[in-house]
Amino acid sequence: MQSLQDVKIGDTYTINWMMCDPHTTKIMQSYELKEGMTVRVVGEYYGSVILGVGEKRVAIGKDVAKEIKVSRNMEAKDPYRSIVPGPFR
Repeated sequence: MQSLQDVKIGDTYTINWMMCDPHTTKIMQSYELKEGMTVRVVGEYYGSVILGVGEKRVAIGKDVAKEIKVSRNMEAKDPYRSIVPGPFR
């Protein structure tokens, strides 16, 4: 388990727990971010982590990202990549 701030861009993670203050937790839940959710890390911008949650993109500040613990989801299918079967000719 690692903090959301230390994750690899492009990977999919499950939120294990959030140690945020109640106000921040309420805001996160309004963006459908809660424990047990699967999110994809789509980028970083000046220390903020940008998450893909369904069709939405949410930027999480580095201070809040430190307080969110996640585990890498190895079996999640990547909905953003298309796989072309067979060799190119």
